[in-house]
Amino acid sequence: MASRVALAGCGLLALFLIASPEPVAAAPVDSADSKSRADAGISIVNGRNTSINDWPWQVALTFGRKVAPGTSTSRRFFCGGSVLAPRLVITAGHCVADFNRRQIRRLEIVSGRTSLNSSRGQVVSVSGLRMPLDSSGKRRYRPYRGAANWDVALLTLASPVSAEPIRLAGPDELEAWSTGRIAWTTGWGVTSGFSNRVPTRLKVARQVIMGTGLCRRADGRAFQPATMTCLGGPAGNASACSGDSGGPLVVATSDGYRLVGVTSFGDGACRGFIPSVDTRVSGNPIRNWIAATASNLFGADVVGSGGVAGPLRKWCKVPQVFGLRPAKARRLLEESGCRLGKVRTDPWGAGPRGRIIGYSRYPGWLARTGFKLNVWLAP
Repeated sequence: MASRVALAGCGLLALFLIASPEPVAAAPVDSADSKSRADAGISIVNGRNTSINDWPWQVALTFGRKVAPGTSTSRRFFCGGSVLAPRLVITAGHCVADFNRRQIRRLEIVSGRTSLNSSRGQVVSVSGLRMPLDSSGKRRYRPYRGAANWDVALLTLASPVSAEPIRLAGPDELEAWSTGRIAWTTGWGVTSGFSNRVPTRLKVARQVIMGTGLCRRADGRAFQPATMTCLGGPAGNASACSGDSGGPLVVATSDGYRLVGVTSFGDGACRGFIPSVDTRVSGNPIRNWIAATASNLFGADVVGSGGVAGPLRKWCKVPQVFGLRPAKARRLLEESGCRLGKVRTDPWGAGPRGRIIGYSRYPGWLARTGFKLNVWLAP
């Protein structure tokens, strides 16, 4: 059973008694590693160091300096975000949903900074919060089993930042964020599910936008395709982790990068072979709410248009092999552009003798062509 949790950071949350979404185990899947998954949060695991110059819209959300005088930025940091307009930042709803108005105004946005603890860039106070509301005036944000639907929020700033904003992918740019597209996620989140210390330098990891069926298997009803995007690293070893929440998932187009996701929730232990989930900000209904709110607040147009992505690459799409014998699994894998890897017997497993009871990737995972799927057999 995969432990799914919101990917907000720990930092000083306990000190300030700010509640965060409670992690609860999600729906079971067929995997030899399922019983070893543990609770944790969502950082860039197995990513690489990068520069804010390459991702200038990325910001850090921190508790204000007056709240904890003399404390480093990395100790006050708890979530990421992206600049949509000079006085508007987008982040995950679960990062700020439990703050009252006074607490919101004690938060700060740090922009233009590669290393959290440097003195570069700008530090600007947060002045307000907007979250989507339904027709009765209640928040659409709904936590569920470590996940959250409509997990998005807009923060208004007390003064403008000079960082280059990013636009959402527009209605005519759907192909730019279709299944199989390469995307990039950035953040300062922890690099291990067993750590509560964030790296001070910004990191980036390459991801692939996966089909909705993959996260349906991993998360059951917690995954809502209309408001969520499923993703994972092509090599199964890169993901977001605690502290990456609210940060950007971007894709490249002929008109620059487009924001397509906001880091929401993932595997508790931050392992790359479990898919992560982002809020689907470039698809409706969420895109319409963001665009209307930005226009009403600041007259800002935050939706792109005309950007064209390159051709989609071919992937090995891992087929369902549970319950099969290795010979049949090998044929299915080869038809899908994959290969059968190591075949091992699980001495503690249960099932028909010689049949596959576990595997190293979820069915539907998009991996590099020729990927070798390791399997475990019932004794």
